[in-house]
Amino acid sequence: MPLETPDAPLQVRTAFMVVQHANGEWEALTDITKPVEAEHAPSVIEMKFGASEVVSDIEASKQSAITAHQLMAMTTQMQQSAAHQALAGQLKL
Repeated sequence: MPLETPDAPLQVRTAFMVVQHANGEWEALTDITKPVEAEHAPSVIEMKFGASEVVSDIEASKQSAITAHQLMAMTTQMQQSAAHQALAGQLKL
């Protein structure tokens, strides 16, 4: 890593903040310019737990999206099957 002066902005590829709200909920924020007033500096345990909570939330959201997609596909398949059965029933008349 190149040496940087203390007042110069840190040059990084991307950045986000993980915060714990007063109600205990953890959140990843992509707007790192938003002012934050923390009650205290984080401990290593808080950093580890907060990061873990954010990862869990991301994985749960991903799994929910996959499940919703599968349900939509199954619904479409069932609708097509019902339409085919209706058409077959009409053709038998």
